[in-house]
Amino acid sequence: MRTNRGFTLIELVMVIVILGVLAAVAIPKFIDMGSDARIATLNGLEGSVKTTMETVKAVVALRGTTAAADPALNFLDMQGSTIRLWNGYPDRWWDGIGMTLQGATAIAGGGYLSSAPITFNAFTFYGYSNGVIPGGDAGWVLSGAPDKANCSLAYNYNGSAEPQLILRTTGC
Repeated sequence: MRTNRGFTLIELVMVIVILGVLAAVAIPKFIDMGSDARIATLNGLEGSVKTTMETVKAVVALRGTTAAADPALNFLDMQGSTIRLWNGYPDRWWDGIGMTLQGATAIAGGGYLSSAPITFNAFTFYGYSNGVIPGGDAGWVLSGAPDKANCSLAYNYNGSAEPQLILRTTGC
């Protein structure tokens, strides 16, 4: 006599339940990967901007600055780009800190005194006194972020002191 071998209904239900529990635990972790990727992208931008700020500071110190109409406002020619400076640091406009990133190109009017958005790679740059980045600071928001204001890197220029970078990731 031959017996049939196979799974019982209870065994099949148990396998389905176990797969359901695993899926319930694993899916939220995979869904959250987008947030982690956005935060990592902003961290990379922050490192790049910090390096750029220090490079500009060092070049200004080595070359010295020339007085323009306003003694605190100068321009620095660096690797084919003209960068607007304020007190030895990139100014808070596109033709300042925005132009220091690799691959950034000049725009009509230079972006000086404009808080209009400028798209650059995966980011949108806003000049000082905009309504997007908290405090009106200049900086970048990550395109496609759920909460742009809180998925941003602000460039806070506070007069004669070194500009501050403020990383906001709660909205990523």
